[in-house]
Amino acid sequence: MDKNFIFHQLFEKETSTYTYLLGDQKTKEAVLIDPVVEMVDRDLKLIEDLGLKLKYVLDTHVHADHITASGEIRKRTNAKVGLSSAYDMACPDLHLEDGQEIQFGNYTIKVIHTPGHTSGCLSYSIGGMVFTGDALLIRGCGRTDFQEGSSERLFQSVRDKLFSLADETIVYPGHDYKGFTKSSIGLEKKLNPRLKLENSKEQFCEIMNNLKLSYPKKIQEAVPANLLCGLPFKSEILNTGFVDGIPTVTAEDVYTKLGHVKVIDVRGSDEYNNELGHIQNAELSTLGPKLDKRLDGEDKNNEVVFVCRSGKRSGEATRMALNKGFEKVYNLQGGMLRWNELHFPIERDMGGS
Repeated sequence: MDKNFIFHQLFEKETSTYTYLLGDQKTKEAVLIDPVVEMVDRDLKLIEDLGLKLKYVLDTHVHADHITASGEIRKRTNAKVGLSSAYDMACPDLHLEDGQEIQFGNYTIKVIHTPGHTSGCLSYSIGGMVFTGDALLIRGCGRTDFQEGSSERLFQSVRDKLFSLADETIVYPGHDYKGFTKSSIGLEKKLNPRLKLENSKEQFCEIMNNLKLSYPKKIQEAVPANLLCGLPFKSEILNTGFVDGIPTVTAEDVYTKLGHVKVIDVRGSDEYNNELGHIQNAELSTLGPKLDKRLDGEDKNNEVVFVCRSGKRSGEATRMALNKGFEKVYNLQGGMLRWNELHFPIERDMGGS
């Protein structure tokens, strides 16, 4: 890159996350890639010290090990947030596509869709550098066992897209746990034990299927927060928690708050009045097109609890609502099975939509 290109690699030690600041010395426009919420003040102080104006905050993917600072930084700077369109989320300003170009000052970032670690992973290429997030790490890669991950897709993403870049392209990963700061495409082709060119797809998949990793420590709070660009809502009415990355409430708590929160039952109409019955004043909107249409007309400021038989479908409904930009939505843990187990009152009259 030329002398006017500004580049800083920043590190957050708890999750070993790299954040990257790119800027144009002439125009003072800048881009921040993968910021961490705990490091907002550090990052913004550096931007201020350098006299830069932040134009974009880009995430490589919906992170599971830390909460992104993208939403908080947008609040403070008015920078636009960019994330893959594959997630179908409401909070980003830019829903990025493969091959799209992002301009700041006299420089251009090219978006490369590299799914596999998650369904919406992106890499960002600029001037002989590529920021790979978790798709390609130094001598490794991101796991593929949650968030719609796929070993087959990750293999193809790296081999077909990242490894098609020039060998001298510098690789800047989303994390490193051994003290490395960068690599190159050529080195990873030769030395990456999982993805080197001599390995077949079958060998790679076998390696990934036998990792047996524990889940990231912060996954329960990070994923739902990051579906809202890092800005989770804390209910003032309900006592909330997270199960499998989804905001969740207990039947006991909902029972004591009936009348103060909206309850939407996402089962079919036949289940709504079966032996399990439904919660008093619960509105019926079956998971699928009916619920999708309902949410498009729902006030996003409402606090909503979704319920089904056991909690699985209502969990899907909660995630659907989060992706549409709702901040105050929760899954009823255990569903109507738990509600009946506690002998809370039920109804069986028809209603809803």
